[in-house]
Amino acid sequence: MLNWFRSSIKAKITLLVLFTTSIVLAIVLGFTGIFSRSVVQSDARSYALGVAEVTAGRLAKELSSVAMVTRNLAYAIGYGQWDKRSIDELLMTIVKSNEDIYGSTVSFVPFGFDPTLKAYAPYYYKKNGMISFVQLADSYDYFKRDWFKKPLETGKPTWSNPYFDEGGGETLMITYSYPFMEKNLEPIHQMLKGVITADISLDHLTDMVSGIKIEETGYAFLLSDKGDLIVWPQKDLIMKETIFSLADKLEAPKLRNVGEEMLKQGSGFLDAGRSLTEKESFLAFSSLPDFGWRLGVVIPKHELFAQTYALEKILLIFGVAGILLLSTVSLMVARSVSAPLKRMAHATEKVGEGYFDVDFIEKTRLDEVGQLARSFVSMSKSLRSFMKDLTQATANKERIESELRIAADIQKSMLPSSFPAFPNRNDFDIYALMRPAKEVGGDFFDFFLLDEDHLCISVGDVSGKGTPAALFMSVTKYLIEACTTVDTPIDETLEKINKLLAKNNATCMFVTVFLGILDLKSGDFVYANAGHNSPLIWIQDAPVAFLELIGGPLLGIMDPGLFRVGKTTLVPDGRLLVYTDGVTEAFNVEGEPFSDDKLLRTVERIRGADVKSITEKVLREIDEFCGVVPQSDDITIMALNYKPDRKDRDGLIPERIGTGPMAQI
Repeated sequence: MLNWFRSSIKAKITLLVLFTTSIVLAIVLGFTGIFSRSVVQSDARSYALGVAEVTAGRLAKELSSVAMVTRNLAYAIGYGQWDKRSIDELLMTIVKSNEDIYGSTVSFVPFGFDPTLKAYAPYYYKKNGMISFVQLADSYDYFKRDWFKKPLETGKPTWSNPYFDEGGGETLMITYSYPFMEKNLEPIHQMLKGVITADISLDHLTDMVSGIKIEETGYAFLLSDKGDLIVWPQKDLIMKETIFSLADKLEAPKLRNVGEEMLKQGSGFLDAGRSLTEKESFLAFSSLPDFGWRLGVVIPKHELFAQTYALEKILLIFGVAGILLLSTVSLMVARSVSAPLKRMAHATEKVGEGYFDVDFIEKTRLDEVGQLARSFVSMSKSLRSFMKDLTQATANKERIESELRIAADIQKSMLPSSFPAFPNRNDFDIYALMRPAKEVGGDFFDFFLLDEDHLCISVGDVSGKGTPAALFMSVTKYLIEACTTVDTPIDETLEKINKLLAKNNATCMFVTVFLGILDLKSGDFVYANAGHNSPLIWIQDAPVAFLELIGGPLLGIMDPGLFRVGKTTLVPDGRLLVYTDGVTEAFNVEGEPFSDDKLLRTVERIRGADVKSITEKVLREIDEFCGVVPQSDDITIMALNYKPDRKDRDGLIPERIGTGPMAQI
């Protein structure tokens, strides 16, 4: 044998190849196993964290949508005038049309709804596929419940921790509470009237989280900021145990460490051992913004590495076969390997130059060369697809940005932009501007002559911002222009517009509107207010004051809506300033609003300026007040100066402004 080895080149090559390839095979298998497990674990980490973050984001988005509905409802209740029937109909509609909302109530402070009723809190909720009702004032003292007390004490909306609503929804739930006040009163008289809530059942959250499937036995769970089990595989433990009490019962210190790590960090990936499953597992977790909750995703290790183990076995089989084959046909193998490698090297240069259409006949082979060729072809195709998608994404982004610019230009073109607006008229002067918070906004203004002697003005503010608000704004603006006439009472005009907007308004969007008509001969000014801010008025030497606030429901929420008509008379050089809440609710770095008082003082200082200067100076004052704080709401300002020939008024200067107590200036 020794002589054969010494005398035979074939033996030397065979034994040398056998020995060398055996060593190489062992090294390759070891490295491949370590590397592939590392890659799989890294991919699993990214995938699991992505699943956790996407699911947490989806939960947060659905919870935010519930909060948005509640805020809109609070604004509607605050601005409108509601009786029991209309409140019941609105709550029933909200619960019925929103699948994420389990129940909702409008709960008033003591004697806040009716001076003869201490407590009033109608509650509608889903039960057995039907909408059920309970009067919480008859079920328990809701004044002592955290979901009612906390928002009233802080004046801010809050999310509750999970609890069982005995006497109400009769289920485990979380509650979003939003305090509201009666907006139709003067700002100095406004006070908190109650709390509007939206409930989400834990069963609904459980269904959402339980739908996450990782491998075969992986699962997801949800913890509160204190470690309470909100969603857990054993449903009998939900809201009865914390992860820490469960760890103590199971005598599992690793489970306690997992809980502490989840609550300490916002998101992460860790080795959970056997604390969450019977076998070794990994845990990825992420937090829900604004809640402090943690969403965990459990991945069993043996399922995660199952394909890696199988791949290692396949590599071992191919390796042994390769050793035997190399022992007999080493030159053939070397030639069969080196040739395609040269072609692949050349193709790599082509790929580097941007040529991705490569192909190899070796991709049909079953060995490592074939696998490499297939991987190379697949990589080339992936790169080509990626470059195509990147090009398309870049084009789509540019198209969207272009469309937003066009939408902004279209919106601007809808509003009057040429000033002076009526160059042939010298009996009045008017100027207005609108600056949206986003590319497009929900504020609008308009003015037009109904005939030679009557000027119509309007300013509105749609709920929300962006494209939806802009669409709702354009509809409202053109309805005002189409429905307003000299012969139609102004309250009937708003009633007609409200009826048209409320029809098929499934998104519960609404708009506040101030609408007025000025008689250019007599100076008589009639107006109606649909939940809008009260304009400012000043004449001669009288101080700047708010126009009498007559109140009125928001447009688009419910039909019918009843509106009141206000009347005043402008004397020569009398002026009006109409604006949206983006003016008084602009905030500085300290979180302070611009406010009605600051607006009064600002206008008082510039009261004698022309209408254009007034609007621009008010806007400049707001910008200086806000500083570096970005604009959070659309801003609209309109100034009107009535300046007829005094001879046309028989030398008489009216002394009346408005019809109420604020009118006598």
